[in-house]
Amino acid sequence: MNKLAPTSVKDTIELIGIAAVVLSLLLVAYEVRQSNRIAQATTTYEIGRDINQFNELGYSDPEFAELLLKLRDEQFEPSGLEVLQINLLARRFINIWTTQETAYANGLLTEVQFAATQVDVVTIMQTFPVLNRYWESAFHDQPALKSSAVLQPIVNAQ
Repeated sequence: MNKLAPTSVKDTIELIGIAAVVLSLLLVAYEVRQSNRIAQATTTYEIGRDINQFNELGYSDPEFAELLLKLRDEQFEPSGLEVLQINLLARRFINIWTTQETAYANGLLTEVQFAATQVDVVTIMQTFPVLNRYWESAFHDQPALKSSAVLQPIVNAQ
């Protein structure tokens, strides 16, 4: 029996050590999962906030709202300042969409959220057809954008 006692104590200590390691790994996995959830929620919030700020311009800035109305008319021919505004607006949309694509690629947006982004691209193209003439300037400055999955409806329409 003397021989069994030291081995039992050693085995018990090893089991406690293994259990502690397993519990530590489970805790780390839980913390990583929680951190990912927080990052996803933060990303979703930031994207929503950015879109809401844009939408707010439509009802708080009469000049911007007027420009948006003009962008619905395919026959609209913008003036000098309007051309600049439309180019910047096209780039803003592209930035919003490619940021969402990057977030999706990094696991920060769900498939459903990214699918909504893809639908948004097509919706904007249909709602504001004048913008379709201005995407190319952004692609000219940043040719790599043409390989973006979310921007394929725009690329294919050109």
